[in-house]
Amino acid sequence: MAYFGNNQQRGELQELFTDLNDLNFDKKKEAIKKVIAYMTVGKDVSQLFQSVIKCLEFQDIEMKKLIYLYIVNYSRQKPDDAIMVIQNFRKDVRKSENPLVRALAIRTFGCLRVPKLNEYLIEPLKDCIQDDDPYVRKTAVLCVPKVFEVSPELCPALLELLQKLLEKESNALVLANLIQSMREIEVVNGKQLILMNPKIIQKLLLAIDECMEWGQIFILDYLATYDPVESKQAEIIIERTLPRLSHINPTVTFCAVKLILKYLDHLDNGDLVKNLCKKISPSLISLLSWNQPEIQYTILRNISLILQKFPILFENEVKVFFCSFNEPYYIKYEKLDIMVRICDSKNFNQVLNELMIYINEADPHFVRKTIKSIGKIGIMYDKALSEAVSILVEFAKNVQQANESVQELFIQMQILYRKNRNLYKTNDSLKILFNILEYANEPEAKSACTWIVGEFAEFIPKSVDKMKEYIDNFLIEDRLVQLQLLTSGVKLYIKYPSLCSALIQQLINSAKDSFNPDVRDRTYIYWRLLSTDPEIVKNLVCSVPTNSSQFQKDIRLWETKDLIIALENMGSISNLFHKLPNQLYKNIKIRNNHQQEAKIYKADEKQDIPQKEQEIKKEDQNQQIQQQPKQDFDLLNFDEPVSKSNNNKIDVYDLI
Repeated sequence: MAYFGNNQQRGELQELFTDLNDLNFDKKKEAIKKVIAYMTVGKDVSQLFQSVIKCLEFQDIEMKKLIYLYIVNYSRQKPDDAIMVIQNFRKDVRKSENPLVRALAIRTFGCLRVPKLNEYLIEPLKDCIQDDDPYVRKTAVLCVPKVFEVSPELCPALLELLQKLLEKESNALVLANLIQSMREIEVVNGKQLILMNPKIIQKLLLAIDECMEWGQIFILDYLATYDPVESKQAEIIIERTLPRLSHINPTVTFCAVKLILKYLDHLDNGDLVKNLCKKISPSLISLLSWNQPEIQYTILRNISLILQKFPILFENEVKVFFCSFNEPYYIKYEKLDIMVRICDSKNFNQVLNELMIYINEADPHFVRKTIKSIGKIGIMYDKALSEAVSILVEFAKNVQQANESVQELFIQMQILYRKNRNLYKTNDSLKILFNILEYANEPEAKSACTWIVGEFAEFIPKSVDKMKEYIDNFLIEDRLVQLQLLTSGVKLYIKYPSLCSALIQQLINSAKDSFNPDVRDRTYIYWRLLSTDPEIVKNLVCSVPTNSSQFQKDIRLWETKDLIIALENMGSISNLFHKLPNQLYKNIKIRNNHQQEAKIYKADEKQDIPQKEQEIKKEDQNQQIQQQPKQDFDLLNFDEPVSKSNNNKIDVYDLI
């Protein structure tokens, strides 16, 4: 009969305690199996720690595996008791003739992760690194990063041993794991630990052919971070890597692509670079043929990064990135971005025709992204402007409700109008847009509509009435809309001073006491300018841009200084998020790279663009310098200024 409640668990532990201390080996083994079973389901069997440790005296491998699993699980709870196991570990490492036992002991010792035990681990670990059996060496090499993570101050001697082992090791399995272990320590430490020389590089290249797939990945991934000394060395490494471009494992193929792309910067032969680019693109395209969307998404995210440095890589393969009807939308979004990056002056018609099909999709978010892509292409290429506007106008004719694709339509039309003001004549686009202005409900879309009304007021019959409708709701609008309303209202007032005198009075009265400092400051500046000289306001507000270089959209993902680091980490999780590793993980340190600028491999027709942009920028600066003396007065001084053109002066103070 049980007293003081149910003591079933106490009885089970007592029974296990008795079996563990029994002289019969079979009973001990069965008891340990039960202990591991209880531990697996979450029961606390830490009270049996001493009894389980005593069973290490037996040389049965199956029993040792179970006991080591138990020790790893409870060593953090009982670190003082775990010290008693050290002698047994050392005995298994040094005196056991079975390499499996030695490897099992050192692996378990490395998994303890108890700082006070690591000092006892260093000597056995050194012995295992120099062991005759390659399996033991491989296990010991993988144990070093675990020790470094807990006690880095104890590892300098181990790192020296690893470097020596790298120089004399001939087993491909050990080499691959050795490279990966030192790479993990480098990532955490932020310093280069592996001292490469031609002998080690030759050894690694030979090991690639003998390794399993994971070993090939480790070696190729590390070689991709190495900077060749000369062009000849880069050619040799690329030549040995080329067969991996057709490997059945997509990770091996992608690591080979990463390595070759890195070494292209070190080649002196331009024809060789072009030939290698032609070999790389089919390999990446073949990876997209996998039926697994996760792999496709990973490849597409990294292709977006590759195209920033290698725009010519897929210039003739735009059809590969056309969307299929049965693809997930996250795949379609990436393909849209890549199509915009691949698009050039030769194939923009082909891309726009494909995007015209996507614009009728059912998903409004996908349609919005398609409209944005059409706008980007129209901005980048002058020849594509009219066709892009025609596609968007055809879409606007069928708009019947306010959704997010309609909001993007207003935004992109505003940008296209800003680049070329004469586009309002295309297919009655201005009239069609004005009829659907009521569907704008997002701040950026409302701001775009306000800009269109103010910019083309003379071509819109009811522009004053529409502006009055916007100004009536001024106080409840977003800051972005309020700022644009001020500018568009002033434009309208300059074009129709008699019709808009009451309108500008209402606008300034509503905006001058705004709680937002940006809105309030812009109001007072316009107020002061209108009271001073309307011609200045006309030159500022109603000026038409003389060049379109300022509308060239920047579709880069990275700054130049970060592009090299991002390319070295292709295939990692950080690149899926389009972030640097140290931005995603706090404990990762980026190794300093001496290469300051990334070489961009552009097509021949695109190489002269930067020079033209510099010339246009110089002309703009000269025009600004010439116009600056004309506007040299204090806009924040509210005293009555002396104006040279008093004949055209309109006193807005009296008006309000």
